[in-house]
Amino acid sequence: MKLVIVESPTKAKTLKSILGKSYKILASFGHIRDLPKKELGVDVANDFNPVYEIPAKASKTINELKKEAQTASAVILATDPDREGEAIAWHLKEILTGNADLKKKSLKVTKKKTKLSKKKTKEVALKEGEVVVEVPLKVKGLSDDKFSRIVFHEITKDAIDEAFLHPGIVNKDLVDAQQARRILDRLVGYNLSPLLWKKVRYGLSAGRVQSVAVRLVVEKERERKAFKSEEYWSIDGIFETPEKDVFMASLTKLNGKKVLITNEKDTKSLVNLLLADKFVVENVTKSERKRKPYPPLRTSTLQQAASNIYSFTAKRTMSAAQKLFEEGLITYHRTDSLNLAPGFIEEARKFINTKLGKKFIPTHSITYKTNAKSAQEAHEAIRPTNVSLQIDEIEAKGLTKDEVKVYSLILKRTLESQMTDAVYDQTSVKILSQGGYEFSVTGSIVKFEGWLALGTLVGLEEDTKLELSKLLPEQHFTQPPARYSDATLIKQLEEIGVGRPSTYAPTLTTIQNRQYVLKDGKYFVPEEVAYVVNDLLVAYFPEVIDFQFTANMEEKFDEIASGALAWVPVLKEFYSPFEKDVAKADKELEKKDVTNLGESDEKCPKCGKVLLFKLGKYGKFLSCSGFPECEFAKPLDSEGVNADGEATTFGKCDKCEEGQLVLKQGRFGKFLACNKYPDCKNTKPFLQKVGMSCPKCKESQREGGEVVVKKAKGRVFYGCSNYPNCDYASWKNPMQGNSGDDE
Repeated sequence: MKLVIVESPTKAKTLKSILGKSYKILASFGHIRDLPKKELGVDVANDFNPVYEIPAKASKTINELKKEAQTASAVILATDPDREGEAIAWHLKEILTGNADLKKKSLKVTKKKTKLSKKKTKEVALKEGEVVVEVPLKVKGLSDDKFSRIVFHEITKDAIDEAFLHPGIVNKDLVDAQQARRILDRLVGYNLSPLLWKKVRYGLSAGRVQSVAVRLVVEKERERKAFKSEEYWSIDGIFETPEKDVFMASLTKLNGKKVLITNEKDTKSLVNLLLADKFVVENVTKSERKRKPYPPLRTSTLQQAASNIYSFTAKRTMSAAQKLFEEGLITYHRTDSLNLAPGFIEEARKFINTKLGKKFIPTHSITYKTNAKSAQEAHEAIRPTNVSLQIDEIEAKGLTKDEVKVYSLILKRTLESQMTDAVYDQTSVKILSQGGYEFSVTGSIVKFEGWLALGTLVGLEEDTKLELSKLLPEQHFTQPPARYSDATLIKQLEEIGVGRPSTYAPTLTTIQNRQYVLKDGKYFVPEEVAYVVNDLLVAYFPEVIDFQFTANMEEKFDEIASGALAWVPVLKEFYSPFEKDVAKADKELEKKDVTNLGESDEKCPKCGKVLLFKLGKYGKFLSCSGFPECEFAKPLDSEGVNADGEATTFGKCDKCEEGQLVLKQGRFGKFLACNKYPDCKNTKPFLQKVGMSCPKCKESQREGGEVVVKKAKGRVFYGCSNYPNCDYASWKNPMQGNSGDDE
């Protein structure tokens, strides 16, 4: 019997249905070896040699794999077809051949006695709550020639059969590229994070890609704050032909120059002039236009589409896509390629022909080229493995709603990418007045059957006299640049060359988990700590979060993966100057300077000195500039304190009946706590009201429900004060209008 090793049980189950009884298929449950969590784990002096460890939870899996591998006729490593998967395959081989030290690993325990079998482990007490677990493996290491590596980008019978016909070996170049990225990110994180703990706030982290993402969000927010809105007006006219056909056109020019109206007074004067003017059709231009279909989806565009259409986070999208891949329903979902297999294209063309007709199929199949500098993560775009498998059949398989939605995006986009261009007739009309004012309008009629008509302009010819029946002036204000959403931030990262398909989702998750940003609706808003950390990194480590530097590092990883570059010199070139920058920042930076955010307009009520904006554990607050002589401090919004900065009370503590409830600030926002803490640890949620009744409670005539601000996992949302009796929730402040995101 042959042993096949994959990462997940779901993938193993799908493979088992294809390979049959002559194969034993087991899962490694992801990575089974990694750099240690609580130390650097990189021997910098010895060519950056990584020191890997095996988590205690992987011990049982390793023993099972070792046991099965010992009796198997061959071991086939079938992990994912990217650098991460190649690295997992390499680690598995290192362990199963006996090249890796499995014996020592410390772990935390919560009980005095563990449930580990005494026959399999030996425990030696260290500090309180920590033990050393030794995992004796009584079987011999396996020889290299027993191992092979297979790669497939879809879990279908044809793809699996083809992969087994051409087994290979672990690609060490891909492994080195993954190791180089992992080690570089560890060097950056384990040097910068302690610096941030010391100089800014404990618990912060910095990373090569995550810090660039935070910088983008911070700079966008500063653009918004610096933006000055300007007033402008537009004027639309309702015109009528002699045949009584009515249409609308917009004022665009005066004597050939663009019209710019900036105030209501000028608008009213212009309206009076136009109403007294006479109009004629100056020019009618008709043309045929084509609109090409979008290319098939790759990782970044799948995440963008799911964000725009379903408001999915990148993590949520990739979780659904992972399950679809493991179930054999789509091709590998971490890819920057736009290729489609010729065989699949033919199947898609036949399907379109059967369902829609021959006119929807171009004469030749359509191929796409990626704009990415290096499309090496997989050899195909994301597509269904079986184009005939439609949404209703997918739903019948018992998949989750998220998985069905993501599959529908992939299916629709893939089919569209192989269809004929949309063709429509476009008519552009220019209307000129005797006074030199020009109105224009463009309309189009889709010629293809089944496509949506965008509008029509019929019966118009040049020199047709028109009657201006009505003018519609409207006031506007220029808007600041929009904040980043999951979709636009991923798009920007991709455009500047930062990150790769496997990094987008974890990067966006990390910057939220580290509380650098929070979500307001679906948009990223930087927290105050993001500004402080970003400015510190820009000042002392400009290379680390420079867009071009980070993009160049990605290109070097690609060169390592192709075998064109050795990984150790790449790390040496980076680390030598970086190490000096860390030492310089540690010496020069003072925490009081970093966390001092400037003077406010307020004076200290106790000593009369200026109050300073400062960054604390839970955000921005006001503090006396006379500190430590004067210890006066208060929250920025002054909520929960009086004019003297003393805590106001929110009623008697219902637990100890001696203390009073006061407002506190915690990791997840404000809450009420007893002022007798730690003798009394009573806490209650603080309900920050927005000033309106809960619409769901109002509809059901339930009393007392009000909309309050809530926060969960770095994301602000709005819920009912009657929860759990009322489950109203919205990602957008309902006082600002209906968001369409209510749940």
